[in-house]
Amino acid sequence: MNRIYLDHNATTRPDPAVQEEMLSCLDEVFGNPSSLHSFGQQARSVVDLARNRTARLIGAAPDEIIFTSGGTESNNLAMCGIAEALGDCKRHIITSSIEHRALLNP
Repeated sequence: MNRIYLDHNATTRPDPAVQEEMLSCLDEVFGNPSSLHSFGQQARSVVDLARNRTARLIGAAPDEIIFTSGGTESNNLAMCGIAEALGDCKRHIITSSIEHRALLNP
């Protein structure tokens, strides 16, 4: 029986090249990139390289690239960022009741 996956908006299988890069990081570069020790600094250099590659890919500046842990954190960052950018006089964001909770809650 053939199965068809139709939930790509929730998650999608990574490209094999991405999987290979991730596996090498999980195995060899597992330090906290915010730490000052050599393991952390090695991880920081990998994160910085990924940030630069991503920026170049989409025509952005590296300091415009923010990595998050997932969709909910990304949605919160975007919604709260929009609200803050609008300032006190225009903090009114309209959405619908069928929107995902990750957007409704913030």
